[in-house]
Amino acid sequence: MAEELRPTGIDVIGSIPWGTHFCHFYETKKDLLSILVSYFKAGLENNEYCLWVTAPHISVHEALTALKNGIPGFDRHLQAGRIEIINYTDWYHRDGKIDLKNAVPAILDRLGIAEQLNCAGLRANGDESWIDRKDWKNFIAYEKKLTPFIAQKPLIILCTYPLGQCVAAGEILDIALVHKCTVARRKGRLEVLEVPEIKRSKAQMQRKNELLQIDVAERTSQLAKVSSILGESQSQLRTIFNTTNIAFVLLDRDLKVLTYNAIARQWSLASLSKPLKEGVHFIDLLREDRKEPVIEMVNAVMAGDTVSYEISYPQLDGGTVWYAISINPVKDADDHIIGLCCSATNVTAAKLAELERVRISNDLVHRNKDLEQFSYIVSHNLRAPLANIISLSDMLKDNDISESEKNELEEFLFRSTVKLDEIVKDLNQVLQIRSDISEKKVKIIFSQLVDDILIGFRQTISKENIKIVTDFSQATGIYSIKSYLYSIFYNLISNSIKYRQPEVPLLVEIRSWIEGTMVNITFTDNARGIDLSIHGEEVFGLYKRFNTDTEGKGIGLYMVQHQVEALSGRISIDSKPKSGSTFLVGFPAS
Repeated sequence: MAEELRPTGIDVIGSIPWGTHFCHFYETKKDLLSILVSYFKAGLENNEYCLWVTAPHISVHEALTALKNGIPGFDRHLQAGRIEIINYTDWYHRDGKIDLKNAVPAILDRLGIAEQLNCAGLRANGDESWIDRKDWKNFIAYEKKLTPFIAQKPLIILCTYPLGQCVAAGEILDIALVHKCTVARRKGRLEVLEVPEIKRSKAQMQRKNELLQIDVAERTSQLAKVSSILGESQSQLRTIFNTTNIAFVLLDRDLKVLTYNAIARQWSLASLSKPLKEGVHFIDLLREDRKEPVIEMVNAVMAGDTVSYEISYPQLDGGTVWYAISINPVKDADDHIIGLCCSATNVTAAKLAELERVRISNDLVHRNKDLEQFSYIVSHNLRAPLANIISLSDMLKDNDISESEKNELEEFLFRSTVKLDEIVKDLNQVLQIRSDISEKKVKIIFSQLVDDILIGFRQTISKENIKIVTDFSQATGIYSIKSYLYSIFYNLISNSIKYRQPEVPLLVEIRSWIEGTMVNITFTDNARGIDLSIHGEEVFGLYKRFNTDTEGKGIGLYMVQHQVEALSGRISIDSKPKSGSTFLVGFPAS
């Protein structure tokens, strides 16, 4: 640290190493302000925390005014908290008396602030015109201790003394001896007196600079020879880079584009309708719905992972292009991540062939199961609203019910009828689009879906003190086929209600979140549960029942699994007898 030179802003001194304690003798207030403004200007411009302990003849306001007038952009440094101006009485005195014991800890405190602000170090000034003759001996002793104290620390301290108060030559000598360097105005100009340590340090630095210049000259000659070879290699590499059929984009740590090849520029225009430019923020090029997922993947790569995925983009001509994307970290020689390399390969032909094979296969499977599947949906999903309609109709036949009760029952009957109508319409819609399940998906809000389902269970929930808790804050919804998702939610919720433990109030918790490219939903209850060690392989089987004392056909979970898989999702269960069950359902986010 001792060899790192810092500019003082004082021409006759130039630069000095950290740990320097020097002083300045001035004649007038103008002289003092002139040298201190230059001194603090150099500190602020070199990322140092600055501390000015003012004298009796210069107020804090005067000091601020001088700095504002002499330092461009001073207000920015002041707002950033990188300079502090304090009155000498607040620094050197306590209870109206001089107290030098707290000065050193106060310096360490300011050095800590400098470190918190990521400053290079601390630059300080204290004007000593306030010293009384009776305190002179103690203060010189304090100044003497200060020099070894700040050695090897990122500290520079300039003490200023008025010549008018140092009337005796002995006092001037006292001051000069406890500082490494002394500056004074003589015959209208500044002169400097340095101690041997400063001179040796500067001489060593000068010698090192001379040796460095010789070394630079030699290395420059060597680099000139290597540069020619490197230029040829770069030309060859650039040719390969621009003629490959893989798009490459190189980003820095701030995700700004550093460079890219020709095919990347073409694909960006065709798929994003935006041109690639050096310096542009990569996220700004993406579609709005892709920004958040890509940011999550970028964060994973910045942590050291490699991300690969496939995605489709609509083209200006109305077609669709599929890309295989890979995002890899770029590391320096010390294995630190300094950026990202994004590559994209056009896999449209292979992807379309794969999708066609999957479509044909799925179509064959679904056509064979359509009749059975939809009969299950009808028998399972329509039971609750139909039962409600029958029950409410019977209750309305009772001539003893009041008019208000009758109105309420009619309202429930109307809602159940509307819900029944919606289910039938949804089924008709699904029947029309079964040839391609990926088409005509709509945005489904999970909270609305659950509210719709719970209408059919309102009486049971109230009577049995059932509690349904939802948390969809992490993923509010998804694009999917409404009737399928309704059936999945309905069956999982109705299973919890149907197989609740009689002696335990039922609690059902439904939560959603996004993980990678999947939207996950959990359905957790404290119902009877299933012994997976016995029935683990049969949980999603057709006509499989595990609680025979409760009415059921054993088709609900079978339906759920097949509907989840038809939506390219996945489902799993964790369950224990008398402890409840947790179903984890996952769907592709896009």
